[in-house]
Amino acid sequence: MEKRKRYGLIVNPIAGMGGKVALKGTDGALVLQAARARGAKPESGIKAERALKLLVSRRDRIEIYTASGDMGERICKKLNLPYRVVYQAQGATGPEDTVAAARRIMDAGVRLLLFAGGDGTARDIYQAVEERIPVLGIPAGVKIQSAVFALSPEAAGAVAATMVESASMPTSRREVVDLDEEAYRTGHVAATLYGSMLVPNQPGRLQGMKQSGFSNEASQMSAIASYLEERMDPGVYYAVGSGSSAKCILRRLNLPYELLGIDVIQDKTLLARDVTEEMLWVYARSGELRIIVSPIGGQGFLFGRGNPQFSARVLNAVGKEGITVISPESKLLSIQNRTLRVDCGDPELNERLKGYYTVLCGYGYYFSLPCR
Repeated sequence: MEKRKRYGLIVNPIAGMGGKVALKGTDGALVLQAARARGAKPESGIKAERALKLLVSRRDRIEIYTASGDMGERICKKLNLPYRVVYQAQGATGPEDTVAAARRIMDAGVRLLLFAGGDGTARDIYQAVEERIPVLGIPAGVKIQSAVFALSPEAAGAVAATMVESASMPTSRREVVDLDEEAYRTGHVAATLYGSMLVPNQPGRLQGMKQSGFSNEASQMSAIASYLEERMDPGVYYAVGSGSSAKCILRRLNLPYELLGIDVIQDKTLLARDVTEEMLWVYARSGELRIIVSPIGGQGFLFGRGNPQFSARVLNAVGKEGITVISPESKLLSIQNRTLRVDCGDPELNERLKGYYTVLCGYGYYFSLPCR
C-alpha cells in the first residue's frame, strides 16, 4: 500500500476580519474587539476550505497534520480528510499558537505546510520554520503583500494537489514582508522584509511581492485625474479604492481622503470617508454606484488584496461595466505577466469579472490588459 503523503494546515481564525469593517487588519486584541463590535465575521476558514476541496478526491493518498478546532481540525472534519491534530490550542488563539503549531507540523515531516492568513500569519510561520520546509499561503488576510501566497485559495489547492501526483517539486525562496498596522491605519506605509521561505515553484499560481513608489507617476496621475473629473456623471456615487494611484481624483478635487481605505464622492463632493463594506453596500443597492480602482503594483490585483470592502455583493451590484481601472504605465509594467487579478471570495463572480479591462493610463489614453 502506498504511503500517505503528509501535508500541514494552519488557519488563522481571525485573519481578514478587519478588512470589510475598514480596520485594515486584526493585529492586536483591541483591534479584534473593535472588528467584532462592527460586525466582522471570520472568513479565513471559508477560504481554507476552498483550497482543501481540491484535495478531497485524493484523500486516500494524503494525511493532514493540523491544529485543533478552527485552526484546521474543523475543516478537515467537514471535508472528511484524514488528519492528525498535533497542536492543541487553548481558548482564543494568537500568534504564539501559529508559531507553536507550525513547529509541531514541521517536526512531523510534512512535504508542504499550507496556511490561511495574511502577512502577519506569514511572519509567524516564518518565525517557526524559516527555510526548513516548503510552505504556501492561502490568501485570507487584509495585508497580503508577501510573495509566499498563491493567487487564490483555489490556486493554493491546485499546487497541493499537483504535489500529490509528483514525487518532488522544486522550490524557490520568496519574500516575507509585513506592514506596521499602527502606521498603516494612519495612511503611512512602512513595510519590513523579515526573510524568505521556500515555496513550491509554480509561477502561474503564485502572486508576486507588492511593488510601489515609481518615480515618474506624478504627471501621468495628474492627467488621469483631469480626464476622470471631466467625465464624472452628476448624481452618481463613485467609490474610490485604496492606494495613492486611485486617490488621484480626490487630490484633483482637493478633497480629504483615507489613503488605505475606500471613499465615496458624488458631484465632486466627499460623501463618506473610509467606509465599511456595509456602508458601501447601501450605495451599491441604489444602482448608482461606480468603482474607481488601481491594480496593486507587482501583483496586479484589482480586488481581494487590501480592499475587502469591495465584497462580492457590492461587486455583483456594480457589475464589471461599472468598474474603472486606472494606473500609470510604470505600474502596469511592474505587474507579472501583465495580467490583472481578482480574488473577491466568490469563485463564480471571479469568473464573471475576468476578461479584458481597458486601463486609463493618461488623458484619454488607455491600455488593454487581461484579467485572469
